[in-house]
Amino acid sequence: MVMSEQQLEEKASFDGKKVKVIGPTYEEGKPEKACDWRKKLQTREEMLNYLNVGVR
Repeated sequence: MVMSEQQLEEKASFDGKKVKVIGPTYEEGKPEKACDWRKKLQTREEMLNYLNVGVR
């Protein structure tokens, strides 16, 4: 995406200053079908890592 195509939003930072941040960049809609994440991961370690990162 080119910077001019992205929508910038003005928000307050933690110290109260106004800053511009990039707005949502996802495409709206619903997935066509459910994705089984277990099929993408091969080992138990990969599955646990996926779950640990996703829980954050």
